[in-house]
Amino acid sequence: MNETKQTPLSEQRVKERKEITLWDLLENPKPSQAHTAGLISWSMNYDQETGTPYHIFLDLIGYSLEEYGSNLFNYSNIHKVLGFMELDYLGDALKEYAENPESVLYFIQEINEIERGN
Repeated sequence: MNETKQTPLSEQRVKERKEITLWDLLENPKPSQAHTAGLISWSMNYDQETGTPYHIFLDLIGYSLEEYGSNLFNYSNIHKVLGFMELDYLGDALKEYAENPESVLYFIQEINEIERGN
């Protein structure tokens, strides 16, 4: 009986991710990740040194503290980052996270892995 060796699902996903770009993820998110993708895309217009609405999002959901050990955003700069559009994007992403945290966290991890080149 011939047995074919199957690649573990995690290895298959890693191989698939190498072919996917950051823009692929941001322009074609799953419905449960669309608002987070919109926030990330909008945040690319900001100086990373000042901070971005996406950094605030990661702080608010506890991701940055859990993954990096501290908040990413310097809250003394909040007036330089949050206007009405940013608050709208941030609010939508937070509602999305509240409705489906696993999907949003998986999306964040995918984004991080692509940015690190994994």
